[in-house]
Amino acid sequence: MKFAKILIPLILFGFVSLGNAQEDSTQIADSTAIPAPEQAKEKFEWFQFKGYLKFMQTLSFADLKSINVDNLIHNRLNMKFYIPKGGDFTLQIRNRVHFGGSVNFIPGYGDLTTQYDGVAPFEFLWISNDDKAILLDSVAFVFSTIVDRLYYDYSGQKFQIRIGRQRINWGINTTWNPNDIFNSYNIYDFDYEEREGADAIRLKFFPNYMSSFDFAYKFTGRWADDVFALKYLFNKASYDFQFLAGKFKQDIAFGFGWAGSIKTVGFKGEMTYFQPYKFDTLGQLSASATLDYSWPVGVYLMGTYLYNSTGVNHPVNPSLIQVATIPDAKNLMPAKHNIMTSLSYQFSPIFAGALSMIYSFEINQYTIFPTLTFSLKQNLDLDLIAQVFFQEIPGDKFDNIGNGIFWRLKWSF
Repeated sequence: MKFAKILIPLILFGFVSLGNAQEDSTQIADSTAIPAPEQAKEKFEWFQFKGYLKFMQTLSFADLKSINVDNLIHNRLNMKFYIPKGGDFTLQIRNRVHFGGSVNFIPGYGDLTTQYDGVAPFEFLWISNDDKAILLDSVAFVFSTIVDRLYYDYSGQKFQIRIGRQRINWGINTTWNPNDIFNSYNIYDFDYEEREGADAIRLKFFPNYMSSFDFAYKFTGRWADDVFALKYLFNKASYDFQFLAGKFKQDIAFGFGWAGSIKTVGFKGEMTYFQPYKFDTLGQLSASATLDYSWPVGVYLMGTYLYNSTGVNHPVNPSLIQVATIPDAKNLMPAKHNIMTSLSYQFSPIFAGALSMIYSFEINQYTIFPTLTFSLKQNLDLDLIAQVFFQEIPGDKFDNIGNGIFWRLKWSF
């Protein structure tokens, strides 16, 4: 009964909310064009309110003898307030209710849902699975809220300033982003499209329509973990190029990236070198590159490669590989050499499919990642997704080490 008293108002709250908004995540980091906030004000007037409501069920298992079932109700509220000739405020809230096997058997599961790399107190754990007074037929659940966007943005004729919790996306490459030193993300976490934000201040200057200077400082409350850098972006010979330099935690970081095409094939990549500023150890290089191509019939093919100079180069115990953790720009994958291929096809206006594979050399691990998306009606989508993991066990053979089957219903309005 206590569960129903809390859960039913949450669901109703999600259904009366409006809209859907997704921020850039893995595409070209920033446009070189000067922003035009007046156009947005004319379209949305002074206030914009969007959001979505999702339900996702996960079946995870190593073999069919033991299947773990997890459930997630995920509500997002995106709000923007426009101030005439005074910039705008953005507020985005992520509400989640977890219940199922993992919540029941993992102590402190609620605390895991509110972990955030920020200094502002914008994470709230309303109900934890450690609170044994909240049960539904002896099944615990977790209810948490994270404010992952809360910032003020002001744009002038040739500059832009943004202060607060925000997404700073400096990555160019499609999948792995060594230049994304502020907001790395887990490529296996497909349900968090918006990606994590950073408590930061960001200043941009536009000398012209083809270039920009971008300075950002991410505050963590610990100098050793703070990140700040300056990036210069420009266009030359039909390519976008960027250079960056700054402090990444306890390293000095130097980065370079590009995006363009070789005839009709897209070609982009990025690399960052991390040198400990105490110069007591050798530095580390993280680099990636992508080729992709789209056919008019709706077929898209992509291949990308990631190099991690300090990555693992031998088979390891599968338990040492954490696919659920958030990596950083230095260690986007545990292996030294990694590739990913993806093939997608739009079967019809309401049905699309994709098949991706990630392979880590030396570790000899690969993941098969099929996805089917159905548009049931306007603003209502159904996704069927699987993640199947294989790895060579040291001293043994290739084996299926884990599986995840997901179905997700998303209502955005």
